Amino acid sequence: MTTRIKPLTRKTLKGVWSALILPWNDHDELDARRFAREVRAYGGTGVSGVYTGGTTGEFYAQDDATYERVTKIACDEAHAVGLPIQIGVTALSTRTACQRIRTANRAGADALQIALPFWLELKDDEVMRFVKEIADEAGRTPIIIYLTGRSKRKVDPAFLGKLAKAVPTFIGTKDTGSDLKTLKAMLKAAPGLAIFGGEDFFERVPAGGRGGYCSITGFNAPKVVELYNLCAAGKLKEAKPLADAMHRYLYEALIPMVREEGLWDSAVDRIQRVAGGGVVGVRCQSPYRSGTEQHVKRLIAWVRKHTPELLPAHLA
Repeated sequence: MTTRIKPLTRKTLKGVWSALILPWNDHDELDARRFAREVRAYGGTGVSGVYTGGTTGEFYAQDDATYERVTKIACDEAHAVGLPIQIGVTALSTRTACQRIRTANRAGADALQIALPFWLELKDDEVMRFVKEIADEAGRTPIIIYLTGRSKRKVDPAFLGKLAKAVPTFIGTKDTGSDLKTLKAMLKAAPGLAIFGGEDFFERVPAGGRGGYCSITGFNAPKVVELYNLCAAGKLKEAKPLADAMHRYLYEALIPMVREEGLWDSAVDRIQRVAGGGVVGVRCQSPYRSGTEQHVKRLIAWVRKHTPELLPAHLA
């Protein structure tokens, strides 16, 4: 029996949201059975919900048929284990994004996550038009805007406030690149908007951040949730050792794979998800590099040596 999902609003959107990774077979087609298992695996972990798309979910590698299958499976399986789901609808044009919105709404998405079109940098009037047209197509389904440098255009706090005022169904942002000063300016310009970062709860939650869209949940979701809950409860002294361990894991184990080995985020997120017990495999869509099983073994060995408190239950 499917659990009733609480509607997402500017007030209720919070917590830890986990990115869903797509398992590909040897023909670069979606492995639907493994993907269904992957979505269900987050049930009972404590995460607030899951989401598709973005870099981790390789939205750019999906044709229309694959996108429709991914969206339907993700919505069905997330709801079956009581999790709300945000469906990524990012595209290069309003027209294509609206097509994806219709697919997401038919499947029962609880919210839509979208970045600005990224081939040409949008001007202010184009950003406003885009968000309004997206909201019109979405209807009552709320929107989360992914503010990423990959869109070429960053939205400053003042303009964010204008967007929030103009579009009531725009309920939150994913913004892993802004500092605390910018976060506070955003909250001042758009009070009530749910502004998310990554796993940096120790800094952001006391400053008014609502939570994080997290890739580290792929390695150990309950541990990330534990950190968030401590920070949300104001127990920062208790949270500090875990926050330090998470910071060290991110900057000493994961980021060097990007900076020193040339792997993109999508490959790194797969490595840590496989290490965490996921069934997604390390294979990324071409032309981007994939990690290897050796990366997985090396990551587990690093955590055992340096941050054993982060080991998931099956490795502890």
